[in-house]
Amino acid sequence: MQRIGQYKLSDQASSLKERDHKDSTDLIIGGGQQMSEEIKTTARRLTPTECERLQNFPDGWTDIGDWVDSKGKVRKEADSPRYKALGNSIATPFWFYLLRRISAQYERPATLGSLFDGISGFSLCWTRCNGTGSVLWSSEIDEYCVAVVKKHFGDEEKGIEGDVGKYL
Repeated sequence: MQRIGQYKLSDQASSLKERDHKDSTDLIIGGGQQMSEEIKTTARRLTPTECERLQNFPDGWTDIGDWVDSKGKVRKEADSPRYKALGNSIATPFWFYLLRRISAQYERPATLGSLFDGISGFSLCWTRCNGTGSVLWSSEIDEYCVAVVKKHFGDEEKGIEGDVGKYL
């Protein structure tokens, strides 16, 4: 990018500006085909399912369809809250490894209480390590995340079967 909206081959690299932080132009991939002096480029956003896979959540984990917020308003299905929830979540492989190592050190059954649990990444990893019922409680303030957790775990119900085994 040479200046706003202008892309061309050059020996000089443009500098990043504060307002360009996390701009979609940062995701542009050169296609290698030159049209006059401009490079034919494409930018592709990851799909929510690809984001779920990168963080090792089951496909469709955040795809809850229409949902009801705490005021009783029905919210339509959209990708934006899915991206936000996944962006604020954790990549579970590392945490599964770490929690498995921690759990192995306990001489009695280990339990977990999770504050600000998001879409239940920690709870999911903990139950993979310690089994159903090992998560005593979790809480979250983001309403979409709460709706995701309720879809998979229910309000009060325990021992629900899913793609990744038993959890909560």
